Amino acid sequence: MSGGLHALGRVAVASHSPLASAIALKIIEKSGNAVDAAVAASLLLNALEPGWSGLGGGGFALVYSEELGFKALDYRETAPLNVKPDEYRCEEDLSVGYKAVATPGTLRGLWALHQELGEMSWSRILDFVMEYSKRCRASRLWSTCMRANLDGALRKLAICPESYATFLRDGEVYPEGAEVSFARLIETLSMIREGVCRFYEGEFADDIDRIFSGNNAFLSSRDLARYSPIWREPIISELDIRGKELKIVAMPPPSSGALLAKALKILSLTRLNAENYFLKLAYTLFHIIDVRCSLISDPAFNNIDARIHLSDSHIEEALRLIEEGKLTPHPTRDSGGTSHISVADVRSRTCVSLTETIECFMGSGVTVRGVLLNDEMHDFTLQKGHPNSIAPGKRPASSMSPLMILDAEEAFPEIIIGASGGMRIISSIIQVLSNYLLRGMDPISAILEGRLHVREERIALEELLEDKISSSLSMAGLRLERVREISMYPGTDLYFGAVQAIFKKNDLFLAVSDPRKQPGAAAR
Repeated sequence: MSGGLHALGRVAVASHSPLASAIALKIIEKSGNAVDAAVAASLLLNALEPGWSGLGGGGFALVYSEELGFKALDYRETAPLNVKPDEYRCEEDLSVGYKAVATPGTLRGLWALHQELGEMSWSRILDFVMEYSKRCRASRLWSTCMRANLDGALRKLAICPESYATFLRDGEVYPEGAEVSFARLIETLSMIREGVCRFYEGEFADDIDRIFSGNNAFLSSRDLARYSPIWREPIISELDIRGKELKIVAMPPPSSGALLAKALKILSLTRLNAENYFLKLAYTLFHIIDVRCSLISDPAFNNIDARIHLSDSHIEEALRLIEEGKLTPHPTRDSGGTSHISVADVRSRTCVSLTETIECFMGSGVTVRGVLLNDEMHDFTLQKGHPNSIAPGKRPASSMSPLMILDAEEAFPEIIIGASGGMRIISSIIQVLSNYLLRGMDPISAILEGRLHVREERIALEELLEDKISSSLSMAGLRLERVREISMYPGTDLYFGAVQAIFKKNDLFLAVSDPRKQPGAAAR
C-alpha cells in the first residue's frame, strides 16, 4: 500500500504533498491551529509542488471553529478591470500567456483567513515556509507531469524567460529528486513576512504593470490594489441517510458546493442496488455538471440563489429526469490542476477545507518575481450573455468545492473533504461520499474505488471500473471512452481527480489522501 495513504491521530492533515502535510502538523505542535497549518501548507506548495496552486492563483476556504462556527472565504481570482472580452476568441486565448491571467487572490485570502482565525504569528509561519522552501527537490509527481507535458506546460513556460529559467534546468525537465532553486520566490516570501501589502501595492505590483503593459495584456497594479476576498455565508442543508440526520456545509457560488449537496440528496432518494448504481450515478453526474456549466457564476453579476437547487421541487424534477434516463450533455473543458488541503485539530477545535488553483497545470506559463501566475480566464465562458461570460472584476465559476459534513446532533464536522482535478472535482467528491455514506464502504476503500466521469455525452471509466461496468453502461445506450492522463497508482489515473479527506472517529481523525495524485496523509 502506498505510503501516506492514511494516518490516524488527534491532529490530521491530508494534502498531495507529504512534506507540506508534515510541516502543517509541526505548525500545530508549535501552538498553531488548523488555520495556521492550512496557511503554511498552502504557501509551501508554491515550492514543493509548483504547477497546481500558489500565490499567483486563488481559492476557497471553508472553516469551522468552536467559537465562530462555520465560515466561508472566497478569494477567487477576478477578471482584470481593463479586460476586453472581444479579444478572447478561442480556448488558447483564455489559457496561455499574459492575457490569460486574472487578478490573483490567494495571498489576500490566506492573510484574511489568518487574521480572522489564526493563532500563530504570520511572520513565524513565513519563517517555517521559507526554511523548507530553500531545500526543495523535484517530486515524482511534478517531474512526471512535466515530462508528460500535462496541459501543454512546456510550451507555456517557453513564453516567459523567468518561467523557463525557474521551472526547467537548461531547458530540460527536472528529474525526480533533483534540487530545484526557487530563489526569487523566497525573496517574495521574505517581502511579505510582515504582511501582504508589498505584494498588492508595492514592488510586485509595479513589476506587474511593467510586464503586462509591455505584453499588451490586461492585468495591472490597479487590479491588485483593489482586490479583496469576500466572507460569504456557507450553504447548510440537511441529508437523511438511513434515518441518520446529517448536515452538509458547502461553499456558495461561484463555487459548485451546493451541487454536491444536491447530488447526494438525489442519490439518497434513488432506489440503488448493485445492478443499477453506476447507471444512476452517471445520469446524476450528467445532471449536476450540466447545472454547473449552465448556471454557476459570480453572484455579484447574477442574482441566482444557489439554495434553489436544493429545494424539493428541483430535487424531484432531477429525480424524474434520472429515472426516465434523460440526460443533458454539456460541452465541458477537460483540463484543470488545483490543490486541496484538509486539516483537523482536536486541541483548538478547528478544521479547514481549503481548495486553491492556478487553473491548468503550470497556469498561464507566466512568472513574476518567482510567482507562477494563473490562467483563470480559462474558467470563463466565451459565449456572450452567458451567466459565466467575461466581465471586468468578475469571478469565474468554479468546480472547487470544499465541503464539510456533520451529524445533525453534533457541532464538530465528521467529514472534511475536497478535491483537485478541474471539473472532476465534482464527480470525484460525489463518488467518494456516495461510497462512504450510501454504499457503506470504509473511508480508504471509498477513495480507492474506481471512478467514472461524464463529459459532453460520453462517460470516461477508470481502469478499476472498466471491466466491471462497461458492458452494463453500453447496454443502456451510453457512449463510453478511454481517457488517460497520468497513472500514479495501479488501476487509477490522475485524470479522475484527487480527493483529500478527513473522517472523525470519536476523538481521533483519519486522514486519507488520494494516491491518484500523491498521497500526503499525516496525523499525530
